[in-house]
Amino acid sequence: MLKRKPSSSKMEDAISQSVNFELSIAEIAARSERRAWWVACCAIVMALILLGGYFYILPLKEKVPYLVIADAYTGTSTAARLTDEGNLQRITTSEAINRSNVAHYIAARESYDLALTNLRDWTTVLTMSSPEVASGYTNLYSELNPVNPYKVYGKNRAIRTRILSITLIGGSASVPPSGATVRFQRSVFDKQTGGTQPLDAKIATLAFTYKANLKMNEQQRIENPLGFQVTDYRVDSDFASPPPEEALPLERATESASRAPFAPEASSEGASLQLPSIPAPTAPAPPLSGAGLPSPTSAATAPIAPAAATPRSGARRP
Repeated sequence: MLKRKPSSSKMEDAISQSVNFELSIAEIAARSERRAWWVACCAIVMALILLGGYFYILPLKEKVPYLVIADAYTGTSTAARLTDEGNLQRITTSEAINRSNVAHYIAARESYDLALTNLRDWTTVLTMSSPEVASGYTNLYSELNPVNPYKVYGKNRAIRTRILSITLIGGSASVPPSGATVRFQRSVFDKQTGGTQPLDAKIATLAFTYKANLKMNEQQRIENPLGFQVTDYRVDSDFASPPPEEALPLERATESASRAPFAPEASSEGASLQLPSIPAPTAPAPPLSGAGLPSPTSAATAPIAPAAATPRSGARRP
């Protein structure tokens, strides 16, 4: 019988080395495949990031047109950006509401109409003014003031205010503005004839703030919902060229402001502030004349006596 020859140690070493070589080749191939997949995945991710970056910065070169409008009389320029929706000026909500409150205050203070003053403007100005600024407005309508608008214009004429531009002063992205410069023109409107004549051009500089702790009644809160307060007010003459001496359209005579509120900042003081007392809405009347004539207020409120009836042609006269 044939006997199995015992394997030598050299043969076993050769067999083990060949097996280890095959295992090493397979392991190297698996590592290379995994490395290739990692490189491919990283390349795909980088390509997607670059593609997103290109879409983010496109178009690489964009021309943004701006339209600059200059007022023919005052020279005030306003820049607006042209967008897809047309000539719309991009402004933040707080800036728009600040402009609205400033325009509302200027229109109420600088205009005069006996009916509107009694109905709304008197309350609006005193509600939006600090006590120091409100005293200047009440002194304007004092009976001792010779240029009292009631004495000068009476009931048949009114002053219309046309706001030309509003420029906010101060402020940044995190700090609200603290003042504004307003250019406006005033004209005298005759209620009997319907004619309008230019009066003057003015520049108003005012400082304002927002006080959330003002103590107001319901009517005052409607006029000034969130405590807009003018703390300083000054009006100077605008020496620019006046408008031509012609009647202005009635629909452009007065530019009134909307009542949109601005979100006020929390006041550091916990106590509520008291607004200046607002008198009853009655016409500011001058004192009695030396001849003892009734004041214009009493004359305005007195009932009108009916005119004598004219006899008909066929009626018999006594």
